[in-house]
Amino acid sequence: MSNYDEIKITIFKYFDGLCKADRGMLEEAFAVDAGHMKGYLKNGEDGYDMSVRPMNEVIDDWASRDPAPDMKGKIISINIFDDVAATALFDFNGIFTDAFQLAKVSGQWKIVNKFYINR
Repeated sequence: MSNYDEIKITIFKYFDGLCKADRGMLEEAFAVDAGHMKGYLKNGEDGYDMSVRPMNEVIDDWASRDPAPDMKGKIISINIFDDVAATALFDFNGIFTDAFQLAKVSGQWKIVNKFYINR
């Protein structure tokens, strides 16, 4: 399987894991102990507030939510560097744009950082 296809699978493990509140899928997608999520959320005052959280806390939160199977997601782009690093952009339900940094860890692609903006 190509790196591109493996990265697509990793990204959709994140998305499907979030939609299903499936901890196992989420932990397969992320470098849980090394990963972080950062992003901008609209604050209701025509501005944004920055959020920074370690991935293990984020996964705890996502896994405790009710499943939301009707969400939609699509990959916008994937760029691969030297077969060990990649970046990807993802449209999350038309509400968020996610930017992922991925690394090949022990032969598997993992999301090591996620940055998002609430559109």
